[in-house]
Amino acid sequence: MITTADVIHADVVEALPGVWRVVKADIVVGYVIEAGDRFVSLYGTVYNTSVEIAQTRDRDTAVRILLAH
Repeated sequence: MITTADVIHADVVEALPGVWRVVKADIVVGYVIEAGDRFVSLYGTVYNTSVEIAQTRDRDTAVRILLAH
């Protein structure tokens, strides 16, 4: 189970407007994209080749899903 503490230990940095890069221990885990009322979790180290793994209603949950993957 991924907790809030795990999210705190990950770096979530805005890479582009509406796109956040999720980094843990200097390794890119994936990206979170704001798409209307949803946040899309993309798993992968390179943005344009990452794969959608979930859609959620808030960014923190999208980050937790990436960290749990």
